[in-house]
Amino acid sequence: MARKYSSKGHVTKSAGRFGTRYGRRDRKLVANIEEKMRKPYTCSVCAKPNVERKGTGVWECKKCGHSFTGGTYAPVTPVGKTVQRTLKKAMEEVE
Repeated sequence: MARKYSSKGHVTKSAGRFGTRYGRRDRKLVANIEEKMRKPYTCSVCAKPNVERKGTGVWECKKCGHSFTGGTYAPVTPVGKTVQRTLKKAMEEVE
């Protein structure tokens, strides 16, 4: 007799709204991007995890109202971190 599977399949996360369209890989990429975009980020001014995305690259803290630009899906990108580190080193050398 054939075994029945106990689990229904993979969890689709936010990409479940696409159903079977667009392929598994694309749906998985979208789900990972949206998960990263919606996770709570910490405000650099008030240090509260209340930063939310207002538009493409525009982020705003719900608590203090501080608005700033960043990456499309995350407020701080790896390239942005590198630039900040380089600028910090350059400023220390000047002083």
